[in-house]
Amino acid sequence: MKRLINRLALLVASLMIVASPVLADEGIMNSTAMPEQQGAKNECLLVARNCTDSVDTITERISRIQNEINKGSIVYTNDELRTLQNKLDDSNKTLNDLMQGGA
Repeated sequence: MKRLINRLALLVASLMIVASPVLADEGIMNSTAMPEQQGAKNECLLVARNCTDSVDTITERISRIQNEINKGSIVYTNDELRTLQNKLDDSNKTLNDLMQGGA
C-alpha cells in the first residue's frame, strides 16, 4: 500500500510539473491579449512589442491609436502620448495620400 501511495504521489508531482508551464502560458496570454480592455498600455502601437498577428487596415490603426490617446496621462506618460500622436499624424497622412492617389 505504501508503494502505491508513493507512486501516486510521484505521478501527481510529475503532472503538476508538466501542467504548470501550460497554465502559466495561458495566464500570460490572457493578460496581454486585449490591453485596451484592461486600461493598460498597448505596446504594439507604442514600440512594436507584443504584436502577435497584428495586421490592421489604416483606418483600424487610426482608430486604435486614437483610442489609446484618449486614455490620456492615466495610462501613458507625456512622451508616450507624443509618440502616439506622431504615429496618428503619420497614419492620417498615409490615409490622405492613399485617398488622393499620392499626389
